[in-house]
Amino acid sequence: MKSMTVALSGGVDSVVLLHLLHQLQKTQTFTLKASHVHHGLSKNADKWVTFCEKLCRKLSIPLDVNYVKLPQKKSLGIEGEARRLRYEKLLQSKSDLVVLAHHEYDQAETFLLQLIRGAGVKGLSSMAHFDDSRRLWRPLLNASKIDIESYAKKHKLKWIEDESNQNIDFDRNFIRSKVLPLLKNRFNHIIKVISRSSSHLAEAQHLLDDLAQIDLKSSLKSDNYKRKLNVKTLDKLSNARAKNALRFWLEMNDQLMPSRDLLDELLRQVLTAKKDATIKIQLSKEFEIRRYQDEIYIVPKNLQTNKNYEMIWAGESEIILPNGQKLMFKKVKGRGINLKFLNHQKLIIRNRQGGEFFKPHSKRPTKKIKQLLQESDLPPWERENLPLFFVGEDLAFVPNFGIDMKFQTKPRELGLEVIF
Repeated sequence: MKSMTVALSGGVDSVVLLHLLHQLQKTQTFTLKASHVHHGLSKNADKWVTFCEKLCRKLSIPLDVNYVKLPQKKSLGIEGEARRLRYEKLLQSKSDLVVLAHHEYDQAETFLLQLIRGAGVKGLSSMAHFDDSRRLWRPLLNASKIDIESYAKKHKLKWIEDESNQNIDFDRNFIRSKVLPLLKNRFNHIIKVISRSSSHLAEAQHLLDDLAQIDLKSSLKSDNYKRKLNVKTLDKLSNARAKNALRFWLEMNDQLMPSRDLLDELLRQVLTAKKDATIKIQLSKEFEIRRYQDEIYIVPKNLQTNKNYEMIWAGESEIILPNGQKLMFKKVKGRGINLKFLNHQKLIIRNRQGGEFFKPHSKRPTKKIKQLLQESDLPPWERENLPLFFVGEDLAFVPNFGIDMKFQTKPRELGLEVIF
């Protein structure tokens, strides 16, 4: 591993982790830096930044300090929103691994929290040692709190105490200070037992994910242009396997897991509605599920159709359209819009206004964009928001349909690829 970023709060766990990895650098070759997130929730937050800065300066470890502000509407609660923002900042790191100081007590707390919330197999499997998709590593997950504190005292490390850890109004703190000590007093090995159960459930979740990939192998289609799932694939499965496939698909598209009732209702409507029926099911505050023909789609809930917008590409790698959709630009060889046409003319992006013609194939006739859209399998909401790319006054590129013959790039020529 070439580079690591440690999530440094300043507490004993993360201080010990940073010290361990710093020691490891004496025998292993990798770069190490730390990242601290300032939530501003405590009156001591600035002091914690100062502490982390001094510690990293002493160890000659670079430190990134990220200042975040919790939203006024905390749909996930204070703890949840703080955790979401913390991970959001950590995952922006370009290191090969983001290293977290979670230990076996944290694992037990997470398990009990998920149990109280009625979580399924995935939630109860709690935290993984390695999370490949997010580049997360938790090397202390099997270490006890006692071992961590003993290490800190042995090496005469200093750390800070977060006063909010004593506030039992927070569910995690209540479990930590009230529930777990009671269980441990009665069942001495409860922490290890919970950790073992979490591992069993994690293995079960891997099997469920493998099963979902088998069930979706021939029908799941997801790319930068649209996300959709074939309804006929779900219809062939048992109810339990169909729900498992839906969960897998939603997670693959970075969606929060719906409640059991919402998942049941979603599956019922998707499988029983007529092919031409309009289905629109709210998945979250930001997204909804829609059906068009034999496909279901994850669609931004407040996707707006903007009339008569016009934007000019000025060499950026990314442009956000007025409706929030993102365009990415990359110079490549042998494909895309031929860059020679952009030496003296502008690339203009605008919405469809009617009357546009397009000829992407030499052996096919020129057609109106309206006709191409009607003949395509694009759902109505995507047709309304389809951006068109003009070189001067000529239509050069239509996402999902291709590049006009006149503007196509030959194998050795340089082109501009647009990802929509």
